[in-house]
Order: sequence, then C-alpha cells, then structure tokens
Amino acid sequence: MSSASGASAQAWSPKVVGFVCDWAVATGDLTDERGRLTSHPSVVLIRVPCSGFIRPAWLEDALKAGADAVFVVGCPYGDCLNREGNYLMRERVDQLQRRLQRRKVEPERLSMLAHGLHDREAFLGEIAALLERLRQIGPASKGAAPARRAAAAPAEGS
Repeated sequence: MSSASGASAQAWSPKVVGFVCDWAVATGDLTDERGRLTSHPSVVLIRVPCSGFIRPAWLEDALKAGADAVFVVGCPYGDCLNREGNYLMRERVDQLQRRLQRRKVEPERLSMLAHGLHDREAFLGEIAALLERLRQIGPASKGAAPARRAAAAPAEGS
C-alpha cells in the first residue's frame, strides 16, 4: 500500500452504531450529549434495557441507513442481569452475520461484545480495534444494502 492510500485510509472515519445494554459498560462520561464516543466521534451509542431486547432488523436497518458497522454490547456471558439476553443476542448476531455474508456483506461489520459496568478500558480497546479492522476493509458502500440499491437502480436509469 502506498503512503498516499495509507494516509487516506487513516483519514476515513467509519460510521459505527453501537447498541449498549444498560447493565453493560458504563458509558455516561465516555459520550457527548448526542451519544457519540468522545474518543471516537464516528461511533454513536444507543442505550437499551438489555441486549436481548434488540431486534436483528435494527442492526440491518443501521447498515442500510449507511453505517459501516454495527455492534451490540451485553453483560459478560454468564452474568446477564436479565438472565440470558446476551446469549440470545449472540445467537442472533451469529445468524445475521451468516445472512449478511450470503448477501456479500463482510461479517466483520457486525459484532457482539460482552463487558461489565467497569470494563471501560477493555470496551474502548475493542472499539479502537473494530475501527482499525474497518479501515482495513473500507467503507460499506459496496455491499451494505444490496437489495435496496438493486431496487433503486431502475429508478436511476429512467
């Protein structure tokens, strides 16, 4: 990779949406008033009562709306306040990754994380690693919503 393309890859900030369980990592002082991580402003967090509450369609909708990646943060496995929400969500994420892969969307664009209330540093480390992986694979414009683009194509050609 040339230094020019490496510099442009570093300049691009992937747009990421994260759904975070209220009982998982505490993010109050990590975000601004709009829910963006102060250390990574291209990452928007949405708090939910439990990771098991999230519907897979919400994750797909975020990708279709232009997010380069989506992640879910639940409680540590075996320590879910709502019994098994994090296990439920992990299974849903696995299924959705396989479905997206069949549509030629990189499964790395969707992930499930598990962190406790005080795991802030580990959480931020995982977000930094996710952003770096996304910089390596590039923007989602070539596969995030193939069905939507296919439906829009005839209208563009008319």
